Amino acid sequence: MTSLINKLLLAAIGLSVAMGCTRTPEWTLFYVADNPQNAEMAIASANMVQTEFILGYYDTLEQCQAKGTGMLRLQGSSMPAAQAFVCAQQCQVDDNKQLNCQRQVVGAELDAL
Repeated sequence: MTSLINKLLLAAIGLSVAMGCTRTPEWTLFYVADNPQNAEMAIASANMVQTEFILGYYDTLEQCQAKGTGMLRLQGSSMPAAQAFVCAQQCQVDDNKQLNCQRQVVGAELDAL
């Protein structure tokens, strides 16, 4: 009986440690090069972020920009990065179901990423 309790206790501690170490990524990639007719609508304003354009989540701005730039290269797209994707920091959905982000960086700072 003591062995079962020890195993359950060890499992509970392991689970709580694993859950405590989970981080939420800082940056969200909004990629619109797949859908050029919606690109202008998506990137036109500071509140452009829409969930249907989310391509991934990243820990750093550089990772987000590299992924957006890489996707453009893979697709062979001639669309400029400034029109193709946005990296947005700490995005959350508010009570009105609007997606709000603290900061947005349009495209890549360097085309050579």
